[in-house]
Amino acid sequence: MKLRKILLHTGLTVTILISVFFSALIWFNPAMLQHDSKETTDTGENTTSVSKKTLSDIFLPLQATYNVNDLQYQLPSSENYLIGKVWKIMKKWNSVSTSTKIYKNSTDYLTFLKQNNAMLLNYNSPITVKVFNKVFTQKIEGLSKFKFNRIMIPLENENYIYLMNDQSKAVCKVVVNNMKAVKKIKTYLKSSSIQNNKLEIDYYVLNNRIINFYVNSVQLPKYSYLYNKTNISSYVSELLNPSGQTSITTKLQKNKTVYLDGSDNRLTLNDTTSAVQYENYSALDYYDDANSGKIKTQKLNYYTHLTESLNQLNKIGVAPDNLRFDEVNSEDGTVTYRSYIAGFPIISNDNYGTYKIKLMSTGGKEYNFSLNSLQVPVPASQYKQNLPSTYTVLRELENAGYTLSKIKDIRVGYKWQKNQSSNLVIDMIPTYYVYIDGRWSELEDLLSTN
Repeated sequence: MKLRKILLHTGLTVTILISVFFSALIWFNPAMLQHDSKETTDTGENTTSVSKKTLSDIFLPLQATYNVNDLQYQLPSSENYLIGKVWKIMKKWNSVSTSTKIYKNSTDYLTFLKQNNAMLLNYNSPITVKVFNKVFTQKIEGLSKFKFNRIMIPLENENYIYLMNDQSKAVCKVVVNNMKAVKKIKTYLKSSSIQNNKLEIDYYVLNNRIINFYVNSVQLPKYSYLYNKTNISSYVSELLNPSGQTSITTKLQKNKTVYLDGSDNRLTLNDTTSAVQYENYSALDYYDDANSGKIKTQKLNYYTHLTESLNQLNKIGVAPDNLRFDEVNSEDGTVTYRSYIAGFPIISNDNYGTYKIKLMSTGGKEYNFSLNSLQVPVPASQYKQNLPSTYTVLRELENAGYTLSKIKDIRVGYKWQKNQSSNLVIDMIPTYYVYIDGRWSELEDLLSTN
């Protein structure tokens, strides 16, 4: 047993050294990673190469589901990235006309949602048709402000798709030509990798929100990554002193370091968790869509709110490749971007793998993110975590004394956990998260608290 432990530790160390070597190659040759880098020129004479995230990078659907034989399934996203394949197919379609219907009750809407022989691409929070047009290179007219969180692709026709809004129960039918490639989607769905890894779900209504409830217990793999901690000085320079001419004041507080520029900018680092909060309370200037000049705006429309949050995300710096638009807080408008692993989000109250952008009605802004980020994946054990059905989770919460009316959402996600064998490695462990009392909490923490 002792020899086996030594061999395992030695093997992990060798793997890490190899990963560090290849990471160094990438770090010293950024072109290997930044194939999509774009040159941007500032108002001075210098031209720098900066990797900017676009709508198509960030606003792709998060999850795919499949209705067949009166059952619903969540499809694996790690097998050659199914959503990316479907996105490439849809970009070649041409939208022709639209019509909209609003269902009067949840029963009728759910019946439509569960119709057989249909694939759905899903978001956690709505996007607009205008965002959809840019991400999927379409030209739907007259409905630019229409919000939806699902794209339904009927697989038995080649004429139309549906854009669906769970909250308003509105469904927009989009007539499309050049949809013959839907046959290719059907081929993807029949592949063994999809059929062997799909998870049966129910579309369950929980406090006016439709959630994927896992009908049976599920097994999900653990992943391991080397991680990197960015030096705070790069963010101090970028966010507080971009001109290089500002005097920065540093204040030390309990477990925190605060950086001030003497005016409206403040950067706070949690020295324990490496969480960062940037605050700016000065007035913001936005450009209108027609580029007719600067207009000062305090209340943004939804499309501009999303795109401006992406602009602010790009100001922070290079974001992970697996970062996606995740949700919009209905109370304060905070837009959250999360890293996704195999179709499941990384959820952390310390903002690991997460960027939160808040645009205030007064004109200020606030960023929350972490210095820590995942880098190179390392071989992990074949260990899989067993998770109960979501119905079991709901019963456990109820038995523990939680009021179901306070539970706003339940998700399976990955938690960030230090590897026991190496300080350079982070393990990603699948678990349940529950949104209650205005925050995401791990199921085990909620049950142990009560």
